[in-house]
Amino acid sequence: MEQYITPISTARWLLERDLFAFESRTLASLLSLDSSRASHLLARMERDGLVARLERGKYVLLGLNPEQALANPLFLGGQFVTPSYASFWSALHFYGFTEQAPREVFVAVTRAKRSLVFGGFSFRFVCLQPHAFFGYRRERLGDLPVTVADEAKALLDSLTLPQYAGGVLEVAKALRNALQNGQVAVADLVDYARRLENTSLSARLGFLLEALGQPVKGLTAPAGPLRLDPRRPRQGEYVSRWKMYVNVPREALFPEGVG
Repeated sequence: MEQYITPISTARWLLERDLFAFESRTLASLLSLDSSRASHLLARMERDGLVARLERGKYVLLGLNPEQALANPLFLGGQFVTPSYASFWSALHFYGFTEQAPREVFVAVTRAKRSLVFGGFSFRFVCLQPHAFFGYRRERLGDLPVTVADEAKALLDSLTLPQYAGGVLEVAKALRNALQNGQVAVADLVDYARRLENTSLSARLGFLLEALGQPVKGLTAPAGPLRLDPRRPRQGEYVSRWKMYVNVPREALFPEGVG
């Protein structure tokens, strides 16, 4: 970094190092600035449209093309909490498993955080148990880094908490599309389901895979009855194989067929 630090030179320096998001204390350390000078520099950068403040002490780099970041909700969503990854309905849409675009950005995290609105986008943070926080990778979207659930984990996160993925019917359609297009392997789904140690998830996955004519070896039913859609009453057809109440119309699960 050159001796004379300016807002534009700092923005270029950050861009060269792919530091698209950072904390004020991190910037101060990297540039050997005291907190007062760092705050003054960031205030000038924010005024010039080179950075945007996400929250107190947290900034996102806009650089010379602000819309690149501000129009990328998956990128923005990953900057509020570390670690985190985009999942649920957001990941299903990212992979093209569903055509329905969610109104919120769903982000998996390991500690509770309230929903918020930034840059016209709504962000919902879904807290997972530490053992369930796996199965994600870094991608590029709009030439920016985004961390997103892999295909199998996106489906299983959604099937575990379908209320964050448009509901069971939407997740069932996403599962069918992913399998038909060869974008996910049954073996990966089963492996992840067993790793999650969630018998309700295992049964829901087993029921849907069986309905789609797929193998279900390795998946087991829970000790007691459950509901396919956890948000609906315990009613409808009871499938003893999976100890499950199919509380949605079967014809609504796969309205376009399973072939």
